[in-house]
Amino acid sequence: MNTARQRPVAKHPNHPLRALHTTTLGILRTAVGTLALTRAVDTLRITGVDRVTATQLAWTARLAGIRDIALGAGLLTAQATGRDTHTWITAGMLADTADVSVFATATARGHLPPALGAAMTTLALAGAATATPLLRTPKTGE
Repeated sequence: MNTARQRPVAKHPNHPLRALHTTTLGILRTAVGTLALTRAVDTLRITGVDRVTATQLAWTARLAGIRDIALGAGLLTAQATGRDTHTWITAGMLADTADVSVFATATARGHLPPALGAAMTTLALAGAATATPLLRTPKTGE
């Protein structure tokens, strides 16, 4: 009996535009994660948090950064090795959707300035929306 693990094969044909879209999504997510990880205090300061509080809470930005690096790197690795990217794309969309909820709630409660909260909520929503076309089943010839 062969106990070797078989790797999941991509569900969708790798059309050049689909591959570019997937790769771009992975690179952007990894870049955002790297920024949050390496510039955690500055990332928090953008939200209006003072330097002392941002320094104390930098670990929260680093957690989000590590999450996005893992999701981006996983997506890029799956893409590069011909494995199924669906799970990575879905996980990224779930993370972005959670971010939408957190940013919108923080804005509604007055923890974020309205303009900044709206911008952050919109960016998180855009992240989820950008991935949506990659989850649909392509038609023949796409």
